[in-house]
Amino acid sequence: MQCAMLLPFFGQEERAFWSADTNAFDKYKHSGPGYFELAESMDDADVAVLPGTWHRYLQDGTTKVALRFAQKAAEAGKRIVVFHERDYDFKFPAPNALLFTPTIEKDRQPNEFGLPAWIPDHTNGPAPLRQKHERPSIGFCGQVKRPTAKTRLVQFARTSLPHFSELRMAGYSASLKENFQYKFLRGRAIQTLLDHPGVDTNFVLHGDFFAGADQKSTDGEKNVARQSALETFLSNLAGSDYSLCVRGIGNYSLRFYEIMAAGRPPLFLDTNCILPYDFLLDWQKELVWVPLSEHHRAGQILADHHAGLSAEQFVDQQRRAREIWEDWLSPDGYFRNFYRHFRPQ
Repeated sequence: MQCAMLLPFFGQEERAFWSADTNAFDKYKHSGPGYFELAESMDDADVAVLPGTWHRYLQDGTTKVALRFAQKAAEAGKRIVVFHERDYDFKFPAPNALLFTPTIEKDRQPNEFGLPAWIPDHTNGPAPLRQKHERPSIGFCGQVKRPTAKTRLVQFARTSLPHFSELRMAGYSASLKENFQYKFLRGRAIQTLLDHPGVDTNFVLHGDFFAGADQKSTDGEKNVARQSALETFLSNLAGSDYSLCVRGIGNYSLRFYEIMAAGRPPLFLDTNCILPYDFLLDWQKELVWVPLSEHHRAGQILADHHAGLSAEQFVDQQRRAREIWEDWLSPDGYFRNFYRHFRPQ
């Protein structure tokens, strides 16, 4: 299995059920040979690309293979491009590496850049444009963890007790405290919006990931349940003016990319996130941005943003969301602009 960048040239991508057997990479596979040229040898290349994703080497216990590749690139005077596509922030320990990852918990380094979650264009185009009404509607369809006595105890231990809160997994940049402090952020955000009198809410809340589809007994049952959950999710997107975007286990949201592809402006609760091409795109202006210190004001921030838009601007922000996804966040758009990481800004 190769990293997504190499798909136009070799093999099959890392498979995740939300992108496997979908149209996620179709356009990039066709256009990719126009964006990159394979060199005959490392000496002839501008950069070297680690063939697999870093999390795969970690999972398979083959990190030494990846590090030997990085050393070979260093000896040839080349930088190495490394992709890491999972929730946890594992650094790549080589000084010549450029790490592309969707999640960074802390201590972002100059060689670390944002990577989108690879999602399919579920409906081959954006959701139908909505017209402006006086009150904004905010949608959310997904898993929301509700605190129990046990989960509260675990969270307390991992965020407040010195012995536990400073523990970290080997190679993981953040302590348990920094990771688990956001465990119930979605639930708090949902309640904040429900409590705001100037916002209409359109929430479909599940207790399990993907509406519990993975708990089905057979692959056939799982696929049916996943499709049903996806249809509910897309309906929720289409039926809302905005969509709530809050991190999950990792410091990023798969939902963010699905929202943008659907042409819906996200209400984005920042948790010191890293987003792709943040050295070119002013994300705080492109999204309905809720700073870390103002999560409790999410409803008012949304209401104020909506009130400040004309009917035309309201429609234009939907078009802009889809445009950004196509040009910068889709596999084809992301890799079409990939060369910009190597140009002085």
